[in-house]
Amino acid sequence: MMRVSCLVAAAVLALETAEAFSPSSMLSLKGRAAPAISRRAGGAPALRMQQATVDRAQDVGEGQADERKAAELLMQPCPITVWGQEIDPVEAQNKVKNMQLPEFPKKLERPSQMDLEAEEKYFKDNKEAILADLEKHGAVYIKGFDLMKEPMGFEAFWKALDMEACLDPLHSVAGRPVVSGKNAVYEAVNKPSRSKFFVGMHNEMVGKRTVTRAAFVCFKSAEVGGEFIITDGMRILRDLKPDFLKSWYEKKVRFSSAQLPMGFMDKTGPLQPVLEPVLKSVLGAVVDMKVDFEVEMFWNRVNGERVIQAHAPPQPPVIPHPDTGLPTWFCNVHSHSAKLRDERDGVLPETTGASKLNKSDVFHGDGSELSEADLTHVDEIIRKNMEYVAMKEGDVMLIDNYRTMHGRNVFEGTRKHAVTWFK
Repeated sequence: MMRVSCLVAAAVLALETAEAFSPSSMLSLKGRAAPAISRRAGGAPALRMQQATVDRAQDVGEGQADERKAAELLMQPCPITVWGQEIDPVEAQNKVKNMQLPEFPKKLERPSQMDLEAEEKYFKDNKEAILADLEKHGAVYIKGFDLMKEPMGFEAFWKALDMEACLDPLHSVAGRPVVSGKNAVYEAVNKPSRSKFFVGMHNEMVGKRTVTRAAFVCFKSAEVGGEFIITDGMRILRDLKPDFLKSWYEKKVRFSSAQLPMGFMDKTGPLQPVLEPVLKSVLGAVVDMKVDFEVEMFWNRVNGERVIQAHAPPQPPVIPHPDTGLPTWFCNVHSHSAKLRDERDGVLPETTGASKLNKSDVFHGDGSELSEADLTHVDEIIRKNMEYVAMKEGDVMLIDNYRTMHGRNVFEGTRKHAVTWFK
């Protein structure tokens, strides 16, 4: 009877927490209060925040069924991740050091007064130049236009560039609210409950799937804070220590995207070694049915408590860009590391429901822990290269997702930013 109860309990936990595999949800747990974040080099200081506010119905999934269906009718899943061939990370770094890296991001302002029709024609006429700038610079900041101030005009913008939209990498687990399924627009971490938490720098990927490009649009900026943040993967690669790069590339990294509490297993006595492999298999099967990306289940102990963690397969932190072949840093340690997240936002209090399981972390490929010195180093380099962008209504940040990492500052008030992903 004990064995059956354990299996049922674990299966229920897995089914209730599929959203725990969302990289963005891992960063923002309901009911937390975060301390101030210190000023970072090259960017605006984060805000001192207190209590989170209540999420809207849309934020917790209500009324999303029709929008999700509309998105599924319009778009295909985002592409499979292109990891490319193995490279020597130090040689790759030296190549970047010898380059004159271009302006980041490239800025594009409306050249003259235009009506909406003329703005759309401007993007059609200049699409080759805009996309060439995107490939060269890694990001293009488009500002001062009126066309993109609402979803239909935003859709007209990216269609003028002949880009093909795709589903969110986490669409299968409803990890991100859909603003407008018929216009291919997803919400960009605007939940009131997440306003107090700094979204670390990351590429939009889930291991198996990665979007190629993205367009982030501002429909309304927050009253205070909420800056969109980007950083250039090539500049990060350039500035990291060679010994660090060599070590991490050889060891690889793997991400723990969810953590299920299993403290009751310590009370099963002699049944524990029998039940652990069974529970691991059951939970793995349940998760495989729910998500379309790869995870492996691992037993671990965190703060003395028995847990089972869902880990992505080992990944290289540096890859050749799938289009240009140029090497770039491609690793979400800044957003996923529990240590770095807790240093920014404070220690997580006890929560309830699925949020209790949204605990990400990063390990080496063999499951060993990352050193504190390494985490401090990579954090310093990423902060050094972060660009804070205070986007205004109608502004768009077009990014090359393999090269450019993105994040978001904490904010007060109402923030309405959105995103469309592209193949």
